[in-house]
Amino acid sequence: MSDSTHTAPSHSEEAPKRLSAGAYVFTFIALFLILAVFADLFVFILGTLGLIVTFAALYRETVSHDDHH
Repeated sequence: MSDSTHTAPSHSEEAPKRLSAGAYVFTFIALFLILAVFADLFVFILGTLGLIVTFAALYRETVSHDDHH
């Protein structure tokens, strides 16, 4: 058996760095434009819904995380 040392969890853990809101908006618009240019109508509709759900969940997660800390 290997002898591994376990360290106690640090109470001063740093929160992961988050991107600015502008970076998220730019990413959303860039992905939306890629869908608009290269996708057919069905993929465009599904991709747009996927983008909206993904970015809304990300926004909800960051807002609720900021409220708790």
